Amino acid sequence: MKDFKFGVLFLLVTYLFSFPFENYVSAQSDVEKKNRVLMSHVQLSHAGAKGDVKKRMENMKAIGAEMKRIGVIVRGRNPFDGSIVAAASERIALNGRGAIRLFSKNSLERPSRASPKIWAEWEEFSRSMNAMVRAATVLAEAGRAGNEEAVKSGYRALGKTCSGCHRKFRERKKRYP
Repeated sequence: MKDFKFGVLFLLVTYLFSFPFENYVSAQSDVEKKNRVLMSHVQLSHAGAKGDVKKRMENMKAIGAEMKRIGVIVRGRNPFDGSIVAAASERIALNGRGAIRLFSKNSLERPSRASPKIWAEWEEFSRSMNAMVRAATVLAEAGRAGNEEAVKSGYRALGKTCSGCHRKFRERKKRYP
């Protein structure tokens, strides 16, 4: 409970102190401004993680941040820019290629939500990770080509690879009373 109270206080202070500086950082996009508070939360949520677990969690958060960067374009909140989509997709593919090494045998210690099914069904898990890398590569090509429709369908396909793997190989968040 003590850690929870500290976490809430930390997020509140971080959130409150981020506002005065927002006007001075006008070169940042809205997503990057929101990510400042999000990254503080990421650091807090990874408290206690060590070694491969910590690297893996940071890697997955980085992939999620790139998905959000593409998502605001796909949803029309930001103007279409294929170069941003391509760069973000390439970073997703790069992180995806490196992620498989971070699932060292039975690295299940808290706060990891990795399921033991990963190691029990390693071949299927590896195929899922490789499918994510392929989908990110296809999305990067669509972004470089400037094909907005292909970017939208590629983004959905990439999202399905992520959610499919998470459904099968990630434990649900535990709810505490």
